Amino acid sequence: MNYHTVPSVLLQPLLFSHDELSNHFFRKPSERELESLSYLRILRGLLAAEELRLLSLSNRLGRTGYPLLSILSIMVLKLLYQQLTVRQTLQLLQENENLRMIVEIDSVPSEATMSRLSRQVEQIVDPQMLHERIMGLYQETTGRVIGHLSIDSTVIEAREKPIKVAQQQKEPKKRGPKKKGSPEEAEYRAKKVQETQQLAQYLVESPEVSISELEKRCSLTAKQNSQGRRQWFIGYKAHMACDDFGVPVAFAVTGACVHDTQAAIPLMKLTQKNFDFLYALMDKGYVSTDI
Repeated sequence: MNYHTVPSVLLQPLLFSHDELSNHFFRKPSERELESLSYLRILRGLLAAEELRLLSLSNRLGRTGYPLLSILSIMVLKLLYQQLTVRQTLQLLQENENLRMIVEIDSVPSEATMSRLSRQVEQIVDPQMLHERIMGLYQETTGRVIGHLSIDSTVIEAREKPIKVAQQQKEPKKRGPKKKGSPEEAEYRAKKVQETQQLAQYLVESPEVSISELEKRCSLTAKQNSQGRRQWFIGYKAHMACDDFGVPVAFAVTGACVHDTQAAIPLMKLTQKNFDFLYALMDKGYVSTDI
């Protein structure tokens, strides 16, 4: 049987690279792209004049310059398109010319450039302050009362070296009731009084103080998977409090070793600054006498 092959000379004109083809390609923006453009315009309107000035600067240093405002737009675009990694976001920009026009870049930065410039953006724009501005705008639109509050957390894996947590050696407890007047009873009562005082202080202190006392460094944690086995993670943990529409009205980022119950009450206090909620919903990981 004879097979007919097409000469490579005829196929060569079709072998365009994506970059060469995208320069001559234009299509009407989709609804999602227009929605992303609207979100980015609102975000830029919430930035202060000094923040806009610093973000508009380009860092060239012998390489392609990218305004930090475009880097911030790429970071927001990663959230809007629900991309898991920065690499996926950059690949999306490489394939979509309209998105490159929205974030105002001609060429897509590398992962190393994104990592370096993202740290500069974080030094200029405080995420907590930006979130408060967004919540102020959200409150003007929806009002102060929200239905219920959903609180949960998720682990953010990171390729960093976790901190070493010093393990305290526990002395074996003596069985049986403690004798009256014994040193063991005095130590037990003093410990209970200290725990009660710490709880009372924890309930009345500001949420900012409570969150600042939590571990913020990269750490190790374990979660039980569907098979009932413990699965270990290295990184951080994002604690979120969302309303009925899934809008995060309060958040906190801690080390992965921080238990969910330690951030629940501060999140509810942060929410009460801007909104009034009827009740809070949490899973069994938040079962605690304090909450």
